[in-house]
Parts: sequence; C-alpha cells; structure tokens
Amino acid sequence: MRIDIHDVDHGGCTVITGPAGHRLMLDCGLCSDRPWYPSIAYRGERIATLMLMNLDEDHCEDLPHLWRDCPIGGLVTNPTIDWRALRSMKAECGMRAGVAAAAGILERLGTGFLGDWSHDLGGVAWHVFWNRYGVDFADTNNLSLAAFVRFGPFTIVFGGDLERAGWRQLLKNPAFRAKLATTTVYVASHHGRENGCCEEIFEICHPELVIFSDGRKQYGTQETRNWYAARTRGIPDFSRPGGLLGQPLRKVMTTRRDGSITIDVGTDGRFLVSGTREDRAPELPDLLASLRSFG
Repeated sequence: MRIDIHDVDHGGCTVITGPAGHRLMLDCGLCSDRPWYPSIAYRGERIATLMLMNLDEDHCEDLPHLWRDCPIGGLVTNPTIDWRALRSMKAECGMRAGVAAAAGILERLGTGFLGDWSHDLGGVAWHVFWNRYGVDFADTNNLSLAAFVRFGPFTIVFGGDLERAGWRQLLKNPAFRAKLATTTVYVASHHGRENGCCEEIFEICHPELVIFSDGRKQYGTQETRNWYAARTRGIPDFSRPGGLLGQPLRKVMTTRRDGSITIDVGTDGRFLVSGTREDRAPELPDLLASLRSFG
C-alpha cells in the first residue's frame, strides 16, 4: 500500500493506493502557490472512494474540478450532515466553490455513503466514525470524520479537523477506542493546531509517527511539535548519519518542512517514510527524542 500525503498548506489531500491499484482519496484540498491540484495530478484516473473528512473549504477546495475530471466510484461524508445542515452551518461565513459543490452533491444524491463504495479496496480496509449534527455538535470541525485505514497489521488514522471536544465524544464509543489502540501512524487533526490535542487519545493510542498536513506557521496554536513528540515512539531517521547513540529518531513530520510525504507499507506492516524535501536541518525535539530513547 502507498500513502501520499500531499503538501496542500493548511488543507488536506491524501491518496491511498492499494496493491491492485484501488485509490482512496481523503479530501481534495489544493495548493495554488506552487501550484498543485488533485484534479490535475489525477486527471482521468479512477478514485474508487472519495472521503470528505470535513466539509470546510480547505478540505474540498478542488471538488468542482475533481468531480468533473476524475471518475469517482463512491463518496463518503458524515451521514448526519445533509445539504440543509451544511448551508445552515455556513450561513454566517458563506460558502466558497468547494463547499458549495459539496452542498450541491448532497442535495442531488443524499448524504453519507454514496455510489459504489467498499470497505475493502483490494486489501486496504477502512472504517470511519463521526459525531452527530444537532445532537453532539453543530460546527463542521467536530463533525469531521475519524478514518482508520488498515493494511495488514499497519493502521493509519486521520482525524480531519476534530477538536478536543469532538475526540472526547468519540472516545465514548468502545469500537472507536478499540480501533484507536491499533494505530501505527497518527495524522494530527486540525493540521496540528493546539485545539486538536487531546490527552485522552494518547492514553490509548501509541503511534510510531505523527504527521501534520500544514502550511507556514501563522498561529501560536501551531506550536505543538513537542507535545506530540512526547507521546510518540518514533521511527529511525535514515536521512541522518547514525552516531554513538545509534540511529536518530523522527517522531513528527510535517508537510511544511518535509513537503509531500509518502509512506510505503509492506504486507508485514513494515513501512518506509519519505518526504519531497530532504534538505532539512535537525530540530531540537528530534535530537532530544533520540537522547531519551537511549538514556
């Protein structure tokens, strides 16, 4: 299985490709500065399932073009959010093109699990959890999907833009807690922002690596690398030479520093992680993590 976490600044677009070529796309954010658009990168290629993790613009900005230019087998959204609910949540701030396209699709086709979707994409299994609109929350962030994607013994979890309160609500579900305990890689919710940090999650989840899909630092709430690093086991960082203490560890990767991040996963669960930017300098949290691991 290959996981491509594309560098789309403060947005999201991850494409997971199974061994038989089935594709699962989580969100369709874009980057206009460099530029990069999923509708161009995957033009004409079939997306077996498109999962919109959060119905905010940065997660579905390229939806109008992707819907037109790529065959999409199935669409997955939070089934408690229909087009009326989405328009209501966006009444004050308005809807840009991506969210407007999502509202139009939900109005025409309905909500939830649409089209020819499958929980098993050629050996890649996925499972989603969600909070309920109007019962649990009325904001798009805490109504994000929490998605677990599994290939053999390897599991990666994506939390959309879930904030602390949203995570805590999901933790009331025993099935969610059981899935969380299997996590290998954790993609931090809300692009690594502070309001997505939930201590109770890491009482159950002990990932080997945490990844942020984020852009340049704009907010003090993005200063969470140390918080996540302290709750992550780490993987050997072979981009740096080993020393007397052994191979340095990497605990947190970000698209801001590492560019687009690719994870290749074998059937035995072992995985190799690489980024498109290799000229990064060591950071203090990484060095301290290495020292702790051998201390």
